[in-house]
Amino acid sequence: MNTYIIFGVLVLIGTVVLVSWNSKRNSNTIGIVENKTELRNAETLQEKRDLKLSVISNYGENTKTISEKATAEIIKSTMKSTNWNEFHIVQLEDENGNEYKALHVSGSLGDDELASGFVTDDDHILLVKSLETVEQMTEILLDFLKGEEIWRNKYEYK
Repeated sequence: MNTYIIFGVLVLIGTVVLVSWNSKRNSNTIGIVENKTELRNAETLQEKRDLKLSVISNYGENTKTISEKATAEIIKSTMKSTNWNEFHIVQLEDENGNEYKALHVSGSLGDDELASGFVTDDDHILLVKSLETVEQMTEILLDFLKGEEIWRNKYEYK
């Protein structure tokens, strides 16, 4: 009789341990699924964010819209094909929300310095650290394309 009681208690303890382990595993799986869902939602938001890419030359006299829906490839191509020995502004405009936002990189490799600025309806701030290469300017535009939060967390503008 004692053997049956001991066996029953061991089965009961084993069942409790198994159920506890399984629920822990399921809660971890739920967390992973929630994280994947958040990531998918963030990607969806990014995809819905259409940015207009423009190149401004001749110190503001000429503006050419390159794309109404900029992509990384279009930005890279535009930056490579721009003659940076002359002054240019390459700008990404975000017209998706209620507030106007535009990030631009500008300057020339000759007489002017390279810079970046961010413009809203209410403010115009500049990149604190000076830029030295076209590659740095391209990286800033690509980070802004990925998302404003990614860009804001990586660069300091005042």
